Amino acid sequence: MPKILHTYRYTGKPWNILKSVVPEGYEIKTLDEPTQEQLVKEAVDADYFLVSGRLKIDEEVLSAAKKLRMIQRTGVGTEMLDKAAIKARGVPVYVNAGINACSVAEHTITLILDCLKNIPLISSNVKKGIWKKQETGVSCNELYGKTVAMVGMGNIGRITAGILHAFGANVVYTDLFRQSEEVENALGITYRASFEELLPDADILTFHCPLTDDNQKILNAAALEKMKDGVIVVNTARGKLIDENALYKALVSGKVRAAGLDVHYEEPMLADDPLKTLDNVILTPHIAGLSFETFQSMMAGAIENIVAFDKGELESIKNKILEL
Repeated sequence: MPKILHTYRYTGKPWNILKSVVPEGYEIKTLDEPTQEQLVKEAVDADYFLVSGRLKIDEEVLSAAKKLRMIQRTGVGTEMLDKAAIKARGVPVYVNAGINACSVAEHTITLILDCLKNIPLISSNVKKGIWKKQETGVSCNELYGKTVAMVGMGNIGRITAGILHAFGANVVYTDLFRQSEEVENALGITYRASFEELLPDADILTFHCPLTDDNQKILNAAALEKMKDGVIVVNTARGKLIDENALYKALVSGKVRAAGLDVHYEEPMLADDPLKTLDNVILTPHIAGLSFETFQSMMAGAIENIVAFDKGELESIKNKILEL
């Protein structure tokens, strides 16, 4: 019976959902503890890796996995994969491209609106008995007419841009690959050739790009200085895109009005992370792509790929092959 090793640890409802989409004739195993040591131990007899979480699929893990035939990501991020070591072994890698795009886009819009409307702080004040209608109301802003600068225009970016267009926002974007004129016109988006060119006009800055060696801490003190006072920063992509020390200082000074962060430089966030102390920061635990609907579809799609590979039905695998 082929063994599918989930390379992190699921419990409760997530684990039950994953088990429910595994067909008869396959064994699914999640880690007893989410550690590299446990991963190496369980990798020994695994035929397939179902990769989630942030444990490294590195040389030690791959050396232990003598039977490994294929690696399937639950999502699209690949920073946990030692690509050189995987390529050297000729192990194919598949990703779940676009499957969580709607969920991430909705979460992005939620964070933008919550920042503009000061929802967490206002809700907290009302619960404390603070009822200052006019004073509170005029501290909020509309999304209509604001300029949203988007870094990345892939599946998630395009859906987000479409929603922003419906709100009446102005959208500018940068990406390694420019969209066609037809797509730009349909979404009402305007291209900028570089990240730096996005910054001066942005009322809101959002990230929708993968993390690479070239863009770590791309939003740093120098970049923030080029932006308007009172800009809003939203990140549902990868935490290491932002220099969080620089962001903290900008939030305290008022250079950045508010931040909505689903992803963080360290995950889980450190107990003493100073961003936790600020009222103008909204924090969520990397859940933008994990609605119930998306999670179920993500697990089903990943297992379908593994089963298709196991049966030699490569032409039926819907999602992208990562070029290693």
